[in-house]
Amino acid sequence: MRKIILSVICLATVLSACNNKKEFTINGEVKNVGDVKKIYLLLADSLGQMVPKDSTFFNENQKFTLKSKSEEPEFFQLIIGQKSYFGIAKNGDDIDFKADLTDQASNYEIKGTDEADKLTEYNKITNDYSVKTGRLAEEYSKRITQNQDKKDEIITEFNAKSQEINKPFLAQSYQFIQNNKSALTSFFAANIMAGMNAPEYENKLIAYSKEAKENFPKNKAVDAFYKQMEAAGKVAIGQQAPEITALTPEGKSISLSSFKGKYVLIDFWASWCAPCRQENPNIVNEYKKFMGKNFTVFGFSLDNDQAAWQKAIKDDGLVWDQVSELKQWDSPTARLYNINAIPASFLVDPSGKIVAKNLRGEELNAFLSKNL
Repeated sequence: MRKIILSVICLATVLSACNNKKEFTINGEVKNVGDVKKIYLLLADSLGQMVPKDSTFFNENQKFTLKSKSEEPEFFQLIIGQKSYFGIAKNGDDIDFKADLTDQASNYEIKGTDEADKLTEYNKITNDYSVKTGRLAEEYSKRITQNQDKKDEIITEFNAKSQEINKPFLAQSYQFIQNNKSALTSFFAANIMAGMNAPEYENKLIAYSKEAKENFPKNKAVDAFYKQMEAAGKVAIGQQAPEITALTPEGKSISLSSFKGKYVLIDFWASWCAPCRQENPNIVNEYKKFMGKNFTVFGFSLDNDQAAWQKAIKDDGLVWDQVSELKQWDSPTARLYNINAIPASFLVDPSGKIVAKNLRGEELNAFLSKNL
């Protein structure tokens, strides 16, 4: 009889393990849901895009259970009211999720797997960063409202303060990646860093993308990131700047190579880009200071309206050479330089090598003062 009972217990254990391995489960508990009744689960598809997979309702205790399938570790997203929460799961995982919809910082707790623990660890870094940036944005938003006549000056100061907050966050994020290369959460961290225009980490992220592709060969999001970093590597600091040849507003053809022997700031911008227009006065100031010291600016516009482009050149006092293909994001040159957001800039030395990227305001002044 004892042998029969043990056999039944063993069989039940085996069957349970088999069932768990066919799917993953998310057990959630959310406080202060208000009128929100439904939870949506999204999972990355074969192209790395988040698509709906399942949905359910809260029970009377504001709890829920969702299940889905993923043979490899994959990102999932929970949509609860106006809030969005990310996690990582694979078949066999049993994940506990907790959140409070009144938490302004959208903090949440996720545990039950190694990846969940890593994500919780990284969320502490991002949450601290979000609180600091949120406070800064609120402070400067009030200042702009109260001092409209000093708006541009306040925005420049805000951008400088933002960069100071970014530095420790980037350092902590990269250290997290170094410490957890086998975790998919590190890719999550790397993707955030890649979107922050931090040239000093670009080559490091390019190197990491190769390791991530080896560690997660079937993950489409990782593969897309690898391809993005591969493209970025061709215009990374230390590389020769690819040739640019395009037309001025007057129809004259100008090439980047015609400026060889000078330091050249290649400035990607557009008349419709508000941050670009806010940065233009800084570039004008630096151009005036250093144009007689072997330095120039080469503007490349992502406009598609020639009249608007020409008006912005005149209004902003951009007296250096300007070219465009008038194709906005479909510009072959923009793709060649892996431009995903503007303003974007590349500082090229007299030999044609890229020596710095996305220098703005005081950073650009400091570099030019040191090197010219």
